Amino acid sequence: MLRPSDLPECRVIALSGEVVRLGDEWRDHPAVVVWLRHFGCLLCKEQAGAFRERRQEIEALGGRLVFVGNGELIWARQFEAGECRGCRVLTDPGLGSYRAIGARRGWRSTLGPAGVAAGIRAFRHGYRQSGVRGVPDQQGGVYVMLPGDRTAYAYLSGSAGDHPPIDAVLDALRAAG
Repeated sequence: MLRPSDLPECRVIALSGEVVRLGDEWRDHPAVVVWLRHFGCLLCKEQAGAFRERRQEIEALGGRLVFVGNGELIWARQFEAGECRGCRVLTDPGLGSYRAIGARRGWRSTLGPAGVAAGIRAFRHGYRQSGVRGVPDQQGGVYVMLPGDRTAYAYLSGSAGDHPPIDAVLDALRAAG
């Protein structure tokens, strides 16, 4: 199992405005943590929708679904209200947790052919960009984190719209239980 040593101590902001320790999200139970590119991204909305549809399965396996973005708090609140009501949404404007997981950043991974194709896919599925609401060239990832700061699954997006298969995420959560 992987262990990103700095990740649990990263400080993020909850929708209440409270600064929280990210590792507390999985201190007592597993967490599926989805790092978003930014809160206005149509690709992130697509990913959030896919995870939201499987939220009951995640919870039935003892996990908690957590989204981490990097924009302003107001945008995090809007994202939660519009894309994943009732889910745990946090923001990391300093990008510390993104650095801890080794998330990619750059325009080549954002605007390259794979990112453009993913954008067309998401647009065709009805998702729309609502502006740049965070760091526009930041990529995300998905981790399954377990109590004891253990990593059961890690996926870093190679480009905008590069999302892991949710079944693989759920298999990791299932295997950890």
